[in-house]
Amino acid sequence: MSTVNHQADGPVCEQVRRPGWIRLINAAGAGLRRVGVDWPRLNAGTLLSAAQRRSGLFDFGDGHFHQGLRVLADAFNDRGEAHAFGRLVFYYHVVSLLVSRLKIQADLTRHPEILNVPLARPLFITGLPRSGTTFLHRLMSEDPAGRTLRTWEGLMPSPPPTYETYESDPRIALARRQAGLARRLSPRLAIAHEVAPELPEEDNHLFARDFHSLMFAHLFDVPDYTDWLKDRDLGPTYHYARRQLQHLSWKYRADHWILKAPAHLPWLDELLEVFPDASVIVMHRDPVQVIPSLCSLNAGLRGIVTDRLDLGRLGTECLDDLAWRSERMIAARAGLDPARFLDVSYERLVADPIATIREACHHFGYDFSPEYEARARRYIAENPRHKLGVHRYHLEDFGLDEVTVNLHFVEYQHWLAGRELVAGC
Repeated sequence: MSTVNHQADGPVCEQVRRPGWIRLINAAGAGLRRVGVDWPRLNAGTLLSAAQRRSGLFDFGDGHFHQGLRVLADAFNDRGEAHAFGRLVFYYHVVSLLVSRLKIQADLTRHPEILNVPLARPLFITGLPRSGTTFLHRLMSEDPAGRTLRTWEGLMPSPPPTYETYESDPRIALARRQAGLARRLSPRLAIAHEVAPELPEEDNHLFARDFHSLMFAHLFDVPDYTDWLKDRDLGPTYHYARRQLQHLSWKYRADHWILKAPAHLPWLDELLEVFPDASVIVMHRDPVQVIPSLCSLNAGLRGIVTDRLDLGRLGTECLDDLAWRSERMIAARAGLDPARFLDVSYERLVADPIATIREACHHFGYDFSPEYEARARRYIAENPRHKLGVHRYHLEDFGLDEVTVNLHFVEYQHWLAGRELVAGC
């Protein structure tokens, strides 16, 4: 639960009340901090050792991830605004990523044939965050010929899922408990972005295990890491993501993968280099709507790990980040095969989702079968808009206004005006 206060230096989001067990953890952590002890210790060496102890494994595979891990841990520590429970969240999140990396590498070492698994014609959905990518992804995941990444297998991919246990895997129950805890700690998350173990989810964890992922910028206040990441070539990370998809496909395959993450938008060159036969749908929505929605989501996520959020600074960070993403997308698209892309407006998707996915399948040559259409219509009927509540947000809560937002997206709006979106939208 949170409130927004407007102070002289800008809006600040304050956590009003936390569960008693969290308050006890934070009180203990505050006492240790007063005597110069930050608990738990958060440095790359400690996190790596913890993952090895927990898993009993020692081979992480190639060392590309090491620099990202160091930069992330240093960035988190440098801000120093997380309470003890927030530090525990960071610790367990990172260690879990490292443990799953160790397990994946053990699987690949025992079964090198995994890297021969074909990945034909994957479909990637991307765009600015909060532009309808989740709705389109979950709708297109109804394709009976497709393979999507569910929440539970994205979190815990090893051992690779099988046909026989895909619907009853014990990891589903564990993922359900994790999602329930997140909802209790930040109720707005259930409205802003529904998470459930069986639902299709973003492929961010494939990149987070290589510690080159914009996901961390949403979860934690780590601007130094975000700045570092913007200058990285993510080619090696996309190759690692490909290996993970082969790992997940080893015992449970389909005609093609249906994947989604707004974080792909700035790295389209690397995506198509590693997946040259990929199809890419790019969602578009007015940045004046996108920015406050993302700010609200990020506030809900970051509010789990800290007592106070400077919403004005968060607004500026989100604005700069998304403007940068749009600029990177425009630059990449100028040199990439236009046949690999389809641009779709948020308004058209909401107005006629069935026509949208029909056009997308036609454009890329996927089969829009009668079963696919029936399943998609059933999904729409069972998941009406605002099913879980209305996600309310305002630019002013984050120290922003329409003029400022539009000035940051002049290039994007000009580029978009010269393009034909699906269904003439």
